[in-house]
Amino acid sequence: MDLSAGFTFTCPFKTNSGNRALEHLPLELSALNSRKPLIITSLDLVGRKDIRTLTGAFGDSGMTMGVYDDVTDKADLSLVEQLKGLFIKGQYDSLIALGGGVIVDVAKVVNLAVSLKAADARQLSAETAIRGPLGSFVVVPTAAVTGLETSKYAFVNRMPFVSIHLMPNLVILDTRLSRTKDGKTMAEAGLASFGRALEASIAPDRNPFMNAYAFAALRFIRENLITAVKNSRAKKAALAVANAAAMSGCAVSNTDRGVLHRLGQVFQNMFHVHPGVIMGMCLSAVIADSLKKDSQLGSAILRSLVGDDEYASMPEAKRVDEAMSALRRFLDELDNSLGGKMPRNLKDAGIPRYMMDDIFKVIAREPDGAYLRTVIERVSDGPARA
Repeated sequence: MDLSAGFTFTCPFKTNSGNRALEHLPLELSALNSRKPLIITSLDLVGRKDIRTLTGAFGDSGMTMGVYDDVTDKADLSLVEQLKGLFIKGQYDSLIALGGGVIVDVAKVVNLAVSLKAADARQLSAETAIRGPLGSFVVVPTAAVTGLETSKYAFVNRMPFVSIHLMPNLVILDTRLSRTKDGKTMAEAGLASFGRALEASIAPDRNPFMNAYAFAALRFIRENLITAVKNSRAKKAALAVANAAAMSGCAVSNTDRGVLHRLGQVFQNMFHVHPGVIMGMCLSAVIADSLKKDSQLGSAILRSLVGDDEYASMPEAKRVDEAMSALRRFLDELDNSLGGKMPRNLKDAGIPRYMMDDIFKVIAREPDGAYLRTVIERVSDGPARA
């Protein structure tokens, strides 16, 4: 790692994590000079219980709030414009996103529209200049996350918005919201976070801060995801996965978009397939190709996947092979814990073959589109993780 040219690392949000972490929310909002937040969420995607848990945390704080709970996967800039109008009319002073994925994406762009005082949010685009900090923004993730909730990225109806200023001021991870009875939902969130953190840990522009965030995220996933998938009551394991997702979002925001990250986003944008599904089936192939280009990356990967004692005792010449073996063992163990519910190829994920040409056209726009195509071809029909 060459640090002679210097480096930058940005992670602007504060994290509150633990049992009843939400009860600190009124105090944290006060510190952000907020007394009247607008909560953006989805009754269908989050559920009434989680919404009650969040609103109940305000207790006798004296704060008033608004709740919009009708965000769907079909959200577009028209909804952003509607919510901007609601925010202004209700004289709200901050935004809280409860949930993950599209809910947080919409909230990020609403914050952009309000902060820029956009005359019409429907005119916002990927080229919209974001030159400074936006309004106060809090993210309260549930178990159904993509790992980008804390990142600089937002996607609304396939349109990308990218800026460090889109990242939240505060992230609250509460054990009451981080668990789910659906092991597949937990696995998807974990694989998306794992894939992005793993790519960040071996990125050419990595630095000590990125390494720290990525390493912690990888260890949290490796040591807790399977337990969280198997046991919906394992609140410590579920909270560890939630923390890993938050850290991976920060890590990926400080490096170029990796192969796994980009492939996951293509299928999420085109088919609403969770990025963790695609990243999981492509993980072994992409990492194996990276190690062929630079075998020294094997040490970084291996250390993240095994205990320190096992890593220290492994001869350097064997670390590449052992890194791949450890990765495959983890993926196989996760697959077994789900009883085969996680798709192993695009066919299992419900991606029709007649759509492949459209997928390849989108991928071809990437600078290394030819390589991305080879990865997709390897997981189109055949077994993944071969």
